[in-house]
Amino acid sequence: MLEDEFGDIIAKARVGLGYTVDQVAHLTSLSSRFIERLENYQEQASAEQVRVLAEVLSLDPDKLIDIVINGWEPSPAALPQENALIQTIFVPYGSFGENCYILTCQQTSKSAVIDPGGAANEIVHAINESNLSLDLILLTHAHGDHTAGIPELASNFCEFRVVSHPADKSKIPLIDRLQWQGASDDDQLKLGNLDILVQYTPGHTPGALCYQVDQVCFVGDTLFAGSIGRPASSDIYEKMLSGIRNKILSLPRDTIILPGHGPITTVGEEISHNPFF
Repeated sequence: MLEDEFGDIIAKARVGLGYTVDQVAHLTSLSSRFIERLENYQEQASAEQVRVLAEVLSLDPDKLIDIVINGWEPSPAALPQENALIQTIFVPYGSFGENCYILTCQQTSKSAVIDPGGAANEIVHAINESNLSLDLILLTHAHGDHTAGIPELASNFCEFRVVSHPADKSKIPLIDRLQWQGASDDDQLKLGNLDILVQYTPGHTPGALCYQVDQVCFVGDTLFAGSIGRPASSDIYEKMLSGIRNKILSLPRDTIILPGHGPITTVGEEISHNPFF
């Protein structure tokens, strides 16, 4: 199941372009009430209404219709099991949840936790059960659903560094008591024998990062299957889209995309099906 439904997609595009609901209603000849209900999942749109909204909101009409009318979802993608081992843990957070990942160098058993949101007991159990060494916590951004598990990890492990962009540092729990490392565009990190490339993709937050390891890219809330994360403001929307195009969708088509929410996807799937591109 996709993270974003039709209402989420058009709301994100509308906010990114700086439009009010009334402005979109005027441009589409649809009522403001109808658009509000669409954004709140209280109405369904016809194919023609989807097309009209897509054109006004600078979305690809055919890709959006494929999601809304045809129910597109990405084909399952197998995670690598050779040098890098990746475990996915769905972590509850409030009324929803978040995809947390444990990245392990199989030769050295050194591990990194990507975006530990919510209760971290399952993450702790997975690390201890496999006798792993927690070396890094890699944050794609510092929203609570991606950082709330840090205090629990800190109470169980002590020799790890927290990596984030400096713009998000102040929002990280317990950051004054932890080892922190700033990262930005094209920085290289080491995890055992693994090389991790950092990509700076601001938009969802000012400090949003992605982490690439071999043919896998951890993207947090920058990119979802068939959608994007909510832009922090209309001022950064075009920069966010440009960053996704140039830093993520420029990777080989078989690169696996691991988002903070929703299903795993690939670069090829997003090029072919994401209506924002």
